[in-house]
Amino acid sequence: MTTTNKNIEQIIENNMMEYSAYILLDRALPDLRDGLKPVHRRILYSMYLQKAFKFTKSANVAGQVMKLHPHGSSYGSMVGMVQKDRHIIPMLEGKGNFGQYTSRDLMPAADRYSEVKLSEISIDMMQNFDKNVVDFIDNYDGTMKMPEVLPVKFPSILAYSNSGIGVGFSSSIPSFNLKELTEAIVKYIETGEKTVLVPDFATGGLIVKEDNVFRQLNEEGRGTVKIRGKAEIVKNEIHITEIPYSTTREAIIEKIVELNKAGKLKEVTDVKDLTGLKGMLITITARRNTDMNVLLEKLYKFTPLQSTFSANMNMLVDDLPKVLGVWQTIDKWLEWRTTCIKRGLSHDIETMTRKLHLLQGLEKVLLDIDEAIEIIRRSSQDQIEPNLQKHFGIDFEQAKEVANMKLRNINREYIIKKIEDIDKFEKTIENYKMIVKSQDKINQIIIKGLNETKEKYGKERRTKIVELTEVKPVRLVEEVPNYAVTIYLTKEGYCYKFKGNQEPNLKPGDEVLKVFETENKAEILIFGSDRVCHKVELKDIDETRANALGTYLPNMIRDKNITIVSYSILDSTHKFIIAAYSNNRIAKINLEAFQGNRTILKNSYCLKQDLLDMITLEDDVSLNLLTDKSKLTVDTKNFNLTNGRNATGVYASPSRKLKKIEVA
Repeated sequence: MTTTNKNIEQIIENNMMEYSAYILLDRALPDLRDGLKPVHRRILYSMYLQKAFKFTKSANVAGQVMKLHPHGSSYGSMVGMVQKDRHIIPMLEGKGNFGQYTSRDLMPAADRYSEVKLSEISIDMMQNFDKNVVDFIDNYDGTMKMPEVLPVKFPSILAYSNSGIGVGFSSSIPSFNLKELTEAIVKYIETGEKTVLVPDFATGGLIVKEDNVFRQLNEEGRGTVKIRGKAEIVKNEIHITEIPYSTTREAIIEKIVELNKAGKLKEVTDVKDLTGLKGMLITITARRNTDMNVLLEKLYKFTPLQSTFSANMNMLVDDLPKVLGVWQTIDKWLEWRTTCIKRGLSHDIETMTRKLHLLQGLEKVLLDIDEAIEIIRRSSQDQIEPNLQKHFGIDFEQAKEVANMKLRNINREYIIKKIEDIDKFEKTIENYKMIVKSQDKINQIIIKGLNETKEKYGKERRTKIVELTEVKPVRLVEEVPNYAVTIYLTKEGYCYKFKGNQEPNLKPGDEVLKVFETENKAEILIFGSDRVCHKVELKDIDETRANALGTYLPNMIRDKNITIVSYSILDSTHKFIIAAYSNNRIAKINLEAFQGNRTILKNSYCLKQDLLDMITLEDDVSLNLLTDKSKLTVDTKNFNLTNGRNATGVYASPSRKLKKIEVA
């Protein structure tokens, strides 16, 4: 028996790397080529094999998908593919209760009660499997074959919203209007001009026009867009008929109730969710003589009625995760689509060449049909093909075709009719060979597929684009005064707020973690050991009197038992955070990633490592990295700025244990 000694850390690291790669490739991220995660692709292909063109029980489909997908029931994914308020053009059609994407509490019925079928667009996404346009691979146990990707005629990666979380990676891809997308690609192919594409969501609403964000999204694949719900003022009521894609009706209503109880929305007397078969409707009733425009702006300001969608277009490109901009994605997709078309044409050329070869054999037999019949009649079973070959000068395949013809078809009229196709096949083969060699002709085929998709499934934009001038500035009933303040934030959760330079009167055993010179309109970011960040507005904190204890922050947030690990600040001067982790990695995180109406932000820093230190900066500086052996100096300009709050960062000192960071 052989015993091998291995380091347990190395074993765990290797296993974790394998698990991470598996999650990314087989679970979490969509593929650029067909825009689908493996579970969605397997659902569609299983239904294609089932011929689920009419409604069938969802449980039947879920059972069949198990042959291709070993990770439990796929019904939850099916529900998302059916929901009309999740996707503008759903991949599946459903009968029964499939819940609503805009509702947190309305749950779908069990799979034994609902029914599904393939939608028209999904059927179109699974054409020409027989033409070898995509590769087929084994399922998990090697008993079946399934397509590696689906042969889609349009870049579905950009037509459907998609999100996923892997080990160290996340993805959040917005949907774009299919009609605008196909028109832009056709224009790009014909003229080389790139149109700036703007996301379009199934929930509708209003997207605030920010050209720099749209350009960043198109060029880099990252950016945060602002979305407002669609609301109408009717007398002393506000009717909300569309909400942002990133929130739910319950979240909006709960926030309104919370603010009303806190005395910040005293104007509101009632709020109801009247959503039904006729569509979404949330009604908010106000007191008499209320300025309804001011109330509406307060709803946008303080509730999820205005939310953000942070795009991180991370997808599988050549079996590796990569963040691509919209037009980088389109370029890659066009390359793949070109390959598919060439493969399909090559398959057709091969098939027609084989048929042409057989017809040319029939043409030779036409010279003496009676002799062919006589040879078949007098030859032994194993000599029929060799005798036909010898007499007519044809090869084995051609002789076999003649020998296998029905007796009723071995006549002059039938054979003449068949060989009439020779010219057609020869011209078609020559034409296909020219197309394969011509990128212009292939582009015409791509354009034809895009135009057909647009004509069949294109719809008008749901999320309307509004200019900044159309978005009314936020008006508050009481203007918050803004002035310079200095705040001291302590380990036990106290905040000392001073107008001038004063020293805090600390509780015995407490210590100051962070000191910020900021403004009264700033927001404090409180980071807990559970990776949750709580936001507290500084204007809600009273100034600290001399020799008094500061304000106890846990009383102002939901988590009263929070273990605070660090603080930061959201104001007009500070720009980013430098976070140092226990695995010697350092991340440079944009403070814009923490902006928005939400007061609780989950996954606010790296999920897998403990936070050693955090510094909030106004601009790039030199940092001292204090390790267990020495001190290193680095420039923060060398770190890439990221919008991902839980970014893992880069290694600062692979061989030395990082202890603390400080401004040089």
